[in-house]
Amino acid sequence: MNKKIKILIVLIAVFIIILSGFSKMTIAKSEAKKIMLNDKYYGKDMYTPALPLLFEDLKNKVVKGPIQLVGYDSHIINTLNSIDSASNRLDEKYYYKIVAKRLPEYKKIIEDAIWEKFKEKSKLIDKIEWSPGSKYDIVLYAMVKKDVEFIKEFEILDLQTFNNSKDKFKYFGIKDENEKLKDNIKPLFYKNENNYAVLLYTKTNDEIILYRGDLDKPVDTIWKDVKKQINENEERFSEIDKLKVPFINLNEMIEYKELADKQIENSDFIIKKVLECVEFKLDNKGAKLKNEALMALETCALRIAPEKPRFFYFDKPFVLFMKENGKENPYFMLKIKDAKYLVK
Repeated sequence: MNKKIKILIVLIAVFIIILSGFSKMTIAKSEAKKIMLNDKYYGKDMYTPALPLLFEDLKNKVVKGPIQLVGYDSHIINTLNSIDSASNRLDEKYYYKIVAKRLPEYKKIIEDAIWEKFKEKSKLIDKIEWSPGSKYDIVLYAMVKKDVEFIKEFEILDLQTFNNSKDKFKYFGIKDENEKLKDNIKPLFYKNENNYAVLLYTKTNDEIILYRGDLDKPVDTIWKDVKKQINENEERFSEIDKLKVPFINLNEMIEYKELADKQIENSDFIIKKVLECVEFKLDNKGAKLKNEALMALETCALRIAPEKPRFFYFDKPFVLFMKENGKENPYFMLKIKDAKYLVK
């Protein structure tokens, strides 16, 4: 074989190997981190809307009453029973939900509906079997999608540490006197250098609220504390005030393993699987949230179915809330305790 041809073949082979490796890296990077959520930790660091939306249908359309599990006291179930309806927190145009039979035709109905409404594909519906023999089984499904933009893009700041970390991460905010960006932000209160909250305005009916203070509580309780401290007469963001917020990138697939194979009281239903996928990004332009949840039920019987500058620096643990203006409670809450969701 000609020497040049041999060299060309080797180069092509090397290129294919490199391309294949790059492709695998890209796929791996975009895949959700898979975690099993311990029952007692539900709602401690994050509130997402899709699972409560699904639970709302389980309670109102399937069981038609409060949800409890036979022989198991579930913190997740108790929490979902106690909080207000997720549909009270979020406008219907931003979510889709359905109670369906576990049949292939209903899988297609879900796929078509979320594509038509959100131009999205589900990461969860292929995680269960959809078979013709499952006509008495039920699937509850919900998807939430919402993208919001800040009124003006914030400045991108230098890479900095988070909570004295070794690594440095991307931040945005306001570092100098910037008249254009002052109207992007409203201080809600500033008690001291470790206790403050700000509201970041968006082009839509959404508010992004960031809080630093006492984080040793579930996020829903933290929100109640924040509401009590809001000062409507707080001074506006001044020329000497500063803002620093990290970029956030969260991508997790959660399995609620402890709910599997549990029977729902006063029903013939057994929970077989509960899954949730959460994707959230925050940068200098705005925020993107995509959240879906799925629950598969099996049954044996057919049922009908000031003078000093104030430093609003979020470079230590803090909580993020997303809320529609005029709504009482947020539709997304996230506690940033360490750097695992930050962007290098």
